[in-house]
Amino acid sequence: AIRDMNDLVQSGLDRAIELMTVAAHNSFRFNNRNTVKIISLGKEEMAAIGEFSYSLADMSPLAARDGRFVMELIKEPCGLLLLGDKRKSDLNYNCGACGYKTCAEMNKADEVESLTARGPSCQFKNINLNIAINAAASTAHRLGLHCRVFSTLGFSALAMNIFEDVDLCVSVSVSAAKKNPYFDRHEFWTKEHWDETFNKEFPPYNRGFIGAVEE
Repeated sequence: AIRDMNDLVQSGLDRAIELMTVAAHNSFRFNNRNTVKIISLGKEEMAAIGEFSYSLADMSPLAARDGRFVMELIKEPCGLLLLGDKRKSDLNYNCGACGYKTCAEMNKADEVESLTARGPSCQFKNINLNIAINAAASTAHRLGLHCRVFSTLGFSALAMNIFEDVDLCVSVSVSAAKKNPYFDRHEFWTKEHWDETFNKEFPPYNRGFIGAVEE
């Protein structure tokens, strides 16, 4: 049967996202505990995340910019992989990196919910998650896809409860557009607007550019 290019590209993109998931799933884990969860989203869910991210302009200018970008991204073949994990430790390393003397202390601590994640969280859970994210992004690159890691789209998905039963979430966005869309994100902000927003957000050192914690 004859298949046209658009069909082949979409089929290849779907398969590539599956292979990215395999690479992330098989990446190194501390103490061989593979607790990272992974789901993929289509354009309908991506559009919802983009709208939500854009609505966060007062809290996180970076999220707003990336939300605006998503609405352009979905005009061509693309996909979004979400990777997440629970914040509590099941490793019992008692390393103190989280700020508590023992894993048990951290696990009993009150949960703090911010825009970007829920904490406090185990340092090694965060490292595991980043290893998985890098494995997925590296696979996308090897397969010839345009790719970028977004924390903003990840924490928006977390806030919207699109990705359930996780406290930490990061996304890997991939595209099979005719040109790499990830080099043009600056087009949504002029230099004047960038400088104005930067000067507004950074001097107080309260939320910062990402908007992790409200003032």
